[in-house]
Amino acid sequence: MRRYFFHIIIILFVSLTGCTGEKIKDGTYSIEIYATNDLHGRIFDSLYTDTTTHAFSLSSVSTYINGARERAGEGSVVLLDIGDHLQGDNSVFYYNYVDTKSEHIFSKVANYLKYDAVVVGNHDIEAGHPVYDKIVKELNPPYLAANATDVKTGKPYFEPYTIIVRQGIKIAVIGMTNPNISKWLSQQLWSGMRFEEIIPLVDNLVVNIQRKEKPHLIIAALHAGLGDENSYQMEDPARYVAKNVKGIDIVMAAHDHKTVAEFVKNGQDSVLVLEGGSRASSLSFVKVNLKVEDGKVVSKRYEPQTIPMKGVAADIEYTNKFHKEFFAVKKFTITVVGRLENTVTSRDSYFGSSEYIDMIHTIQLEKSNADISFAAPLSLDITIPAGELNYQDLLNLYPFENQLYVIEMTGKEIKDYLEYSYSKWINQMKSADDHLLNIEIRGDDGRYRFKNMNFNFDSAAGIIYEVDVQKEDGERITIKSMSNGMEFNPESKYKVALSSYRANGGGDILEQGAKIPRSELDGRVISRSTDIRGLIYDKLKQNGTIKATKLNQWKFVPEKFVKRAAVRDYNLLFKDR
Repeated sequence: MRRYFFHIIIILFVSLTGCTGEKIKDGTYSIEIYATNDLHGRIFDSLYTDTTTHAFSLSSVSTYINGARERAGEGSVVLLDIGDHLQGDNSVFYYNYVDTKSEHIFSKVANYLKYDAVVVGNHDIEAGHPVYDKIVKELNPPYLAANATDVKTGKPYFEPYTIIVRQGIKIAVIGMTNPNISKWLSQQLWSGMRFEEIIPLVDNLVVNIQRKEKPHLIIAALHAGLGDENSYQMEDPARYVAKNVKGIDIVMAAHDHKTVAEFVKNGQDSVLVLEGGSRASSLSFVKVNLKVEDGKVVSKRYEPQTIPMKGVAADIEYTNKFHKEFFAVKKFTITVVGRLENTVTSRDSYFGSSEYIDMIHTIQLEKSNADISFAAPLSLDITIPAGELNYQDLLNLYPFENQLYVIEMTGKEIKDYLEYSYSKWINQMKSADDHLLNIEIRGDDGRYRFKNMNFNFDSAAGIIYEVDVQKEDGERITIKSMSNGMEFNPESKYKVALSSYRANGGGDILEQGAKIPRSELDGRVISRSTDIRGLIYDKLKQNGTIKATKLNQWKFVPEKFVKRAAVRDYNLLFKDR
């Protein structure tokens, strides 16, 4: 992983920043600020089911932060988390839903590592009220989300910001969660709240905090992606905030799992934007050097990096501290829940009908009695071999806590939905030498990756259709019939099974693709069921086994044209991975 490093001197005058702070002793001050983001439960470095270990985890972070505190002194170090810590690994699943009496493992670890503030992520809300309400009570650091408003009181449901003092330097940390939560998640998960857009709320907060708290440094800790500095995006506004909101010194981003340390111009100032990857793969870091004259900060110099955790040894004291919790999670994780009769892999799902996705389709159709199913590969690259299945395998098969919904759609909306999905998924091929998939070289390792998120590549079951790769967006899908041979009618209404994430507008496929207004989505819901991973578990407990069968209800055409491109793109994405 490339190490990002920047060193820049920026003189911030009081008239420009308005962030003068209270009087402190003259001299120079150095504060080291570290942040994790999108941990997704990477508490332990073990995979639980064998002796293989992760290259990095919070145990690695513990080693690094302990070293920083020993070197610089605890009074010079700040540690933040920018959200999405309660979903994505059996360590947090176990304490979310199995052992709900004990102190949550994330609370224990965050307190042990002496985090100074923690931001609420969208996947933390997805864990549900009983989980995050409990976390609020257990955490020593404040749980921040200024834009999650309690509908009864009109006040923030979580803490909006916190003031951290190091060597007399006052640091204001404003926490914001992703405002798209109400679009992505079932309302029962966030009942009693509404989510405000980051702009203009952060603008107003900065002004109020400057007046009330008089901090020397302001950090906007946003569980939101980087986006574009010239275009406001509700889900990914970090760069835009850096460019357009006055008074912020540092923007900490998250959510899109990118690794960035860069400066964005804001008038005559420059605002630092940091993001540190995901799953403890790297730390966001900046050393802030402040010069104080006549009791006021007259200049700030930033030395930012993203610090890879690969190669950082696990902390033995951390491992020993949480060994009891680890073995509880491991015992749960290795519990056999049934058998998988044949190997499944997400790799095949990008090139046509596949056992992996069609298994999800089949379960959704069986449990919902719907006419049609939509589903996407939620894991970019997983393979589950035939044989015994345990809870870790279930998490790999279906990593999110999405519920099964059934909504009503017209035939035309279904076609338009699929057109939009495949427009993000595949390239328009003009020759057999073109890419089949919408991929490009991204990252520092020279590998090909999808331009768009794979978890938004929905295919369908219950209908027979073809996807013409030579045609333009909006003209690729030909639906020939229902899977039972009956006519598919654009004017007819159909029951469609899909995840709660998608039914609530996630991925924008219903709104941008099917052209169903956001205000109508809730009215389209026919039924809501339990979580989809739970349905897989129920099927295993009922039958003891699952055989994943390819349905062969859709394909890319022309097949001869596609065949060579599919092999080539497969190798570009997955060879030597």
